[in-house]
Amino acid sequence: MIMLQHFLDDFMTLVPLQLPQLLDVTTMEEPQIYGDYALLTFPLRDSYDLEEIMDMFEDDMELITLYHHIPAGMGNFGHSTCAYSNPAFGHMFKMNAKTGADGKVSHVVATVYDSLELMYGDLCLDLNLHSGTGHFKYKKEREEVLMNFL
Repeated sequence: MIMLQHFLDDFMTLVPLQLPQLLDVTTMEEPQIYGDYALLTFPLRDSYDLEEIMDMFEDDMELITLYHHIPAGMGNFGHSTCAYSNPAFGHMFKMNAKTGADGKVSHVVATVYDSLELMYGDLCLDLNLHSGTGHFKYKKEREEVLMNFL
C-alpha cells in the first residue's frame, strides 16, 4: 500500500500537468484504491472523439497504444482505447477511454499500479476482454507488450 501511494502521488503530480484538458483533479471522482492498484475517473469538461483522445495520449503523454476496439454493430457507441505508460520511464499506469451513445468520450479512467507484473497482467486481461466481440482497428500483440516490460 505504501508503494501504491507513492506511485499514485507521482501520477497525480505529473500526469494532470501533461494533459490538463483531460485530467482535471478538481473534477476527478473519489479514487477507488484496492490493495495493489488504484482507479481514477476523470469526467471531461468537453467531449472528444476517440481519435482525439488517442492522439493526446500518444502526443502529449507519450503513452503506448494497446488497442482501438470497435464493437460489433453499435454505430459510434462503445468504441474504446487503452494506452499505457512505458515502464522504462518509471511510471506504471494505463488509461482507458470509451465512447458513449453520442459517439464521444465523456470521461477517462486511469489505473495506477504498484508492480510491473500486475500492470502487464492487467493489460493482457484488458486485451482478452475485448477480443470476444467486435474487432480491433489497432491492437498490440501480447509479445510486443511484454517487450516493454523486459
